[in-house]
Amino acid sequence: MTVTPHPALSRQKHVPERTCVACRRKRPQAEFRRVTRVGGVWTVQEGDRTGRGAYVCADTAACWQEKRLRRAFGAQAPQVAAQLAGPTPSPISMDQPMTT
Repeated sequence: MTVTPHPALSRQKHVPERTCVACRRKRPQAEFRRVTRVGGVWTVQEGDRTGRGAYVCADTAACWQEKRLRRAFGAQAPQVAAQLAGPTPSPISMDQPMTT
């Protein structure tokens, strides 16, 4: 006679899944960095976040390249790429002129 485990005991906790805007790979939400836009300003924030957001792989530097971020961030891609690669992120205003 085999004993079947109780269904409530065998359930695993739900893990939210997100998609990287650069590589389109789906992964658990904890493996991403979130870029948030509030009031026309893009920031990479840790902890509680509000506003429109996009996810980028946290451990894949190839996803932080400007070219791969253009689809999601358009003209602001160079500034977002610099924030992701840089040690201290700073807010990016949508009104800033693009520098090359």
